[in-house]
Amino acid sequence: MKNIIFDVDDTLYNLMEPFEKAHKELMAARTDADCEELFEASRTYSDEAFCMSREGKISEDEEFAYRVQKTYADVGVEVSKEEAKQFEERYRYYQKHIQVPEITKQILDHCKENYRIGILTNGTTKNQGKKLETLGSDHWFNPKTMFISDSIGAAKPDVKAFHTVQKEMKLDPEETWFIGDTFEIDVVGAKNSGWHVIWFNHRNRPMPEGDIVPDVEVTSGQELFEYIKKL
Repeated sequence: MKNIIFDVDDTLYNLMEPFEKAHKELMAARTDADCEELFEASRTYSDEAFCMSREGKISEDEEFAYRVQKTYADVGVEVSKEEAKQFEERYRYYQKHIQVPEITKQILDHCKENYRIGILTNGTTKNQGKKLETLGSDHWFNPKTMFISDSIGAAKPDVKAFHTVQKEMKLDPEETWFIGDTFEIDVVGAKNSGWHVIWFNHRNRPMPEGDIVPDVEVTSGQELFEYIKKL
């Protein structure tokens, strides 16, 4: 039986939606910058902040402010710590209302019936745990197969994260596929771990140069579903 392990953020749900709503509420009057471009920048700075926090360069409480301030600084908008905190509060509020898209529900229903499935996501146990609860992930996934980097002591793209999942679930890497949206974290990490990868590139990002390439690249939920059914 094939094994399919899913990323969470911007894979199981639309990560941009909470950001976009917070932006429209608090920042849209201060810049005419494209929201999707701002969101893409915030994702880059989020990864930077996450790594800096793990290395002890900034505190966990400073992570979100860092990504907000850097994102808007790129378009000439200075955001104070107080404003960044307000943005985070509204972002967290909208995160409490995230939903699994209909096509993703169909994918998960199919995978639950036909494959062994699990989750590997970066982030704190508290924040990611809340997201998984809001998304109703336990409808599809056994709690023992949902892995959060904070809880397992290793974060993607570190192969230790993937190998922890592999060991705990007793996975054969030749029969294991990872599905994620971020090339540098999901694709690179999974390929270096000896897994197969479906790059869920629904935001149409350019593929970075280098030797690592995904086994498959798809750009929509429907395309992803069609490929999974062929596994």
